[in-house]
Amino acid sequence: MTHKMSEAYHKAARENHALIADVGQKFYVLSDTQDLYAADGVHPSELGSRIAAETIAAVIQEQKEKLR
Repeated sequence: MTHKMSEAYHKAARENHALIADVGQKFYVLSDTQDLYAADGVHPSELGSRIAAETIAAVIQEQKEKLR
């Protein structure tokens, strides 16, 4: 299901000429080795929040560099 959701998000981003910061994919890759979720199992932990923010910032930075 994660793969299908990721594909749908990427398709929507392409169709709308939007940036995408695939935090979900990053979480999927790291979830076996990192504790990314809070005790409720839904919201991100402090580490998960940091990884999400870093992922988003990296996409923005990459876009800024492309525009230079």
